[in-house]
Amino acid sequence: MTDPPMVVLGLVILVFLGVFFSEISGFGITLKRQVEEARSTAQEAIRETREVEARHQETADDLADGVREALSRAQPGGRAAVPASADPVARLAARYNEIRWTMSSGQARTQAMSDVVDEMVGLLRGARDFDVESHLRSSDRGLRLAAAAYLYANPDPAWGRALAQAAVSEDKPFNEYWALKALREVFRGHCEFLDEETRDLLQRRMNQLLPGNDRAGQIRKLLRDCPARRGGQAVA
Repeated sequence: MTDPPMVVLGLVILVFLGVFFSEISGFGITLKRQVEEARSTAQEAIRETREVEARHQETADDLADGVREALSRAQPGGRAAVPASADPVARLAARYNEIRWTMSSGQARTQAMSDVVDEMVGLLRGARDFDVESHLRSSDRGLRLAAAAYLYANPDPAWGRALAQAAVSEDKPFNEYWALKALREVFRGHCEFLDEETRDLLQRRMNQLLPGNDRAGQIRKLLRDCPARRGGQAVA
């Protein structure tokens, strides 16, 4: 027969080992979690740094654009500040560009640009014969913004992919934001037009932005409204 004290000692050792390995396992899980949190923090810091750099670059680019525009107007035969004979959309586009060139970055400028978009939306709602493609592909930021305003006011899912590609290619956050905002309206109730290539494009762009970024928020809402489907079932 087994000596009772030895049995007790064996049980104590087993309990101790169980606690020891539980602690080791728990430590491993805790360490892994800490590493993951550190990696996430580092990635967010990198994204924040890139966004700050992008804002500084945006300001420098706007200033350079404004200087080039001023020099162009100063030349003999230079174009007028805002084309008086242009159509209303062109006038609003020109005003938007003027705001970018002449106002410093901040809430006041954002509000002024938002007022222009609101006017564009009101002007273009129900408009006919608006050339979406030429405006969407224009080198003029104001005209590209007009394309986003038009599709926001007149959603057409047929333009979904082109608008998504234009949105993630925008060099100005304000333009990208409104293109993404229009994209939500374009796909609203028409999620079947959101193909996997476009979904992946938007997902990659969202991953490049900070979680609290307003553009990331627009993409997140769109993907939430139009979840991916596998086997007829929505995938979270």
